[in-house]
Amino acid sequence: MNRKKIGNLFVIGYQGLNPSDDFLRFVEEWGIGGVIVFARNLEDPENLPDVLKKIQEAAGKKIFTAIDQEGGLVMRILKGGSLFQSAMGLAATGDETLVEATYEAIAKEMLSLGLNWNLAPVLDINHPDNPGIGARSFGDQPEQVARFGCAAVRGLQKAGVLSCAKHFPGKGNARVDSHLTLPVIDNSVSHLEQNELYPFKKAIEEKVAAIMTAHVFFPAFEKSPDLPATLSKSVLTDLLRHQLNYEGLLITDDLEMGAITESFGIADAASRSFAAGADQLLICHSLEQQKAAAEKIYELATQNAAYGARLEESLQRIEKARSKLVKDCRKESLKELNSLHANLIETTHEKAVKFMKKDSQMQNLSQNEALLVMYPEISALVQVEEFHNQQGLEACIKKEFPAAICVQYHPKDSESEIMSKFEKMIKSGKPEKLVFFTYNSHLFPEQTLAANSLADKFSHSTAIALRNPYDLTKLSSFTATAAVFSFRTPAIIAALKTLKGELEVSSEGWPIKMQKN
Repeated sequence: MNRKKIGNLFVIGYQGLNPSDDFLRFVEEWGIGGVIVFARNLEDPENLPDVLKKIQEAAGKKIFTAIDQEGGLVMRILKGGSLFQSAMGLAATGDETLVEATYEAIAKEMLSLGLNWNLAPVLDINHPDNPGIGARSFGDQPEQVARFGCAAVRGLQKAGVLSCAKHFPGKGNARVDSHLTLPVIDNSVSHLEQNELYPFKKAIEEKVAAIMTAHVFFPAFEKSPDLPATLSKSVLTDLLRHQLNYEGLLITDDLEMGAITESFGIADAASRSFAAGADQLLICHSLEQQKAAAEKIYELATQNAAYGARLEESLQRIEKARSKLVKDCRKESLKELNSLHANLIETTHEKAVKFMKKDSQMQNLSQNEALLVMYPEISALVQVEEFHNQQGLEACIKKEFPAAICVQYHPKDSESEIMSKFEKMIKSGKPEKLVFFTYNSHLFPEQTLAANSLADKFSHSTAIALRNPYDLTKLSSFTATAAVFSFRTPAIIAALKTLKGELEVSSEGWPIKMQKN
């Protein structure tokens, strides 16, 4: 058995700005099929093409160069790249052409850095209690997710980047985060066919290049207790290949996530997933785990004829996908594309702003308004763009409202901690109006309590949900509430423009069903 055949099955991540010599030796020895890039590898994106060239030379062939560049909440190209709107924010525009244009623009920026495979779009149908999807989803209705998801697939593949529908067979209804533990979705087969599977069926019709598995247990499809879909032959082969007739590339979600590692070793999980029907195995972080997984599958393929047959199946799909990769990625520079896409970024964020409750006193604020603005410390939880790392959200606020008193809180602060920060900042006199930027307050009840307590102290107040819009359903004390579906700078600027009356305030076209407070 040739080790370089086995190496084709792996898409792996590396640490730091430059891969280690040990990593490159592993890539060369096994002829690794692909690499995945994270923000940790992109301190200076302009250096990435040379790094990817070095990895490709070690592999001895054209490789898949993957990234999670979804837009909104999940983006890896932050420094110098465009800050694209989230999937749910794009759905809020109601415009398929904008969705397709956005993903085509994402693809062009990827190609400028040598990246040829976007592990997007998300085709999960979101549930309000899902802790990990939220605004990464196009909405909570299967038809809507399918419509905008297929537009995303078209945009990416029109530009020459492979797309990847995730997370099959759909983890929007999960109530725990699979990064930490195994979710269970116990809906019936008929429910799953009409809901979770629908967007994937449409993406297959759209000829999506790849599909990513979900680390979720579906009792309706898999009889072995607590076996994640990623490791289930019933899901990956019987359902996806045979029932849905999918012939494209099938890649796992990261095998180092908690939903896998709490019950399985990573090498064991890799071999199980491959046997179940996965073509490529994603291991994003540990070189030692990557080596162990490759050795495990090599050993099994050498000893087991059935494994050898499975290997040939996957190699054929991998080669077919590889043949679609563009030969010359770089056409325009990232800087040039960032400038070209500026109007698209502004338009998609401005059209996404949605108000649940309106208050005319909070929609025509003067530049010198006496405002109290409470805002979350976002960088404590996620990686944000360089602008926010250096200056914070406060810089955006002060530019539009120089007289505002700005108070930062941590999203997980208790009600008393948030109220204490408020009290310390207003000893010299209380401002007249309140703007409270929330961050997942529907999942952090203390944040909700504090927000409502503060709103009760003001005659006029606006809550603006920066990440998931479900925050607004619990903020009954505010006189105005709005969602922007992203915490990125363009979303914040769009929100501030609505407060100044520079943008039309819209309450129509919500991408999800919202229960009014």
